[in-house]
Amino acid sequence: MTFDLRDTPVLREARLRPEAGDRYPWAPRNSWLSASAMADEALKNDEPTARAARALPNEAFEFRGGRPEAPVRSRARTRWSDYPNPMGGARRH
Repeated sequence: MTFDLRDTPVLREARLRPEAGDRYPWAPRNSWLSASAMADEALKNDEPTARAARALPNEAFEFRGGRPEAPVRSRARTRWSDYPNPMGGARRH
């Protein structure tokens, strides 16, 4: 089976999970809508979770489309001494 990016919507969409309907009365039921518009609505309604890490938590919303999340980058080495020398250990000035 091959995966074709043309089958994936470019816009990130979100849909309220049925079991979370009572916690998010402002969110439409059974509709895929722009995730950013729904996040804005969560912030307008001052949802407690919207002020936390994510405006639309995975437990309450399904997501589809959009760009895949960027991988977490490792911390950049910015000092000369951060690079190990060929014999092991850190370089010294």
